[in-house]
Amino acid sequence: MRQQLARSFGPLSLAAGVGLGAIGAVLLLTSPSASIKAVGFAAFAVFTFLLMTHQVRWSLLTALFFLAPVDISKAVIVPLTNRYHPVGPYLSPGLYITLAHVALLALLFVWLGRRVLLERRRPPMTGLDGLALAYAAWIMLSSMTAAQGLLSVSSAIAYTLSVLGFYVASHAIESRSDMRWVIRASLLIMAIVFVWVMLQTATSSILALPGMKGEAFGASVDFGGGSKVHRPSGFTSHPNTLAHYLVIMIPPAFAVALLGRHRIAARVWWIAVAACVAGGAMLLLTLSRGGWASLALAVSVVVFVYMYRGLVTLRQFGLASIVGTVAAIALLAADQNILLRLTAPDNRSLESRELLADMAFTIIKDNPLFGVGFGDYNRAAYHYPAPLFANVSPEYQQSLHQLVVHNHFLLVAAEVGIPACLFFIFLLWRFIRLPFPLDRWRDPGSFAIAVGLAAAVVGQALFFNSDNYYTDIRVFQFWLSVGVLQALTLQAEREGSA
Repeated sequence: MRQQLARSFGPLSLAAGVGLGAIGAVLLLTSPSASIKAVGFAAFAVFTFLLMTHQVRWSLLTALFFLAPVDISKAVIVPLTNRYHPVGPYLSPGLYITLAHVALLALLFVWLGRRVLLERRRPPMTGLDGLALAYAAWIMLSSMTAAQGLLSVSSAIAYTLSVLGFYVASHAIESRSDMRWVIRASLLIMAIVFVWVMLQTATSSILALPGMKGEAFGASVDFGGGSKVHRPSGFTSHPNTLAHYLVIMIPPAFAVALLGRHRIAARVWWIAVAACVAGGAMLLLTLSRGGWASLALAVSVVVFVYMYRGLVTLRQFGLASIVGTVAAIALLAADQNILLRLTAPDNRSLESRELLADMAFTIIKDNPLFGVGFGDYNRAAYHYPAPLFANVSPEYQQSLHQLVVHNHFLLVAAEVGIPACLFFIFLLWRFIRLPFPLDRWRDPGSFAIAVGLAAAVVGQALFFNSDNYYTDIRVFQFWLSVGVLQALTLQAEREGSA
């Protein structure tokens, strides 16, 4: 029976590739929508490649990480507008399917089908998998109690797809060979994003691809006095979203580069250095203060872990600190936009965050245990008068009601309850602890990437405190990155026990 399945699995996979490729070709040729044409072209290209290579699982794994930072999506269940304000019913994020989601679901089908049907093994389940899936189930149950109804449930489904990305990445990356292809795909798309960001900066334009939900809001910052600077967003919808992506990508590259050329191959070291330089340049151009602070924290974590392991001496740390300080001063002197971003007026951005936090605390105070329901924050904001809102004009209050609190922890506490927020913080701690104990790592490259990803989680935890993380591509990237971290850890455990 198993041999029959093995013989049929390949043809079935190829048949699926032919079918999906045909669907993509039909969409490409017949659809009047530019976004659907883009989806059709991607489907046709990806599955034609699968057909040619016969490497279905590997190709889908590569496609997943290549497409992860590309925010091309199609609405399945959509709010009435793309902003959170009450036009008709109150709004919630809804459900958008990106190209990366398509690759994820296809990879889940191929990987899990092979494991269960051919290898006759149960789906893997680590303790961390159980905690992550329990958190997703918690959010799903919370959405079912929300007044938004189907819209809230669809938002919870979108969040569940992110957690599913963590699970699939943790176990579909089975070997070092798989990990190398994931890294190559991630670096390739990072290089393409770099070129795109430079084009956006040179043209002071969004340059949105078909199917992207690029917004003019946030694409520039006004320093006052007629000084206005464009902020690139790459293949995402907002410069802060691009900054979040870079806070994931730069720390692992920095950790590899910090190993030095005597511990890893020269080619790998140079690629890591190039990724750090390109990523750092893009992050500066986003003018994201939260991104700058988050990366600084993540890099500091890498340095201190290396000092703990004896890979960086106190003398080297001192010299690097001096060089870094001089470089920072030179950078501030060379680019006045960076200095202005830190010192000039920010269009009441910090004031708005304070007022939104006051609103969230007001909601939490009345709903401490279970929150108002996942996806129901916007509705609740109109029903709970925040004390500080009385100090601003009605027009400003209305503009704030169009947003959700720019703090993910407060958002979770307001919608799902304080216990859920504490559980999420516990999950973050478990993710950060994944590389430990550090002495089990045999391969220096895997060790460096794992430390860098754990440091990136620390950086993202800081970023969570200053931006609007709801159910979007950033949440998907976050869960996908910790999936790679767990995959590295599981490989290290298998190699240690071999």
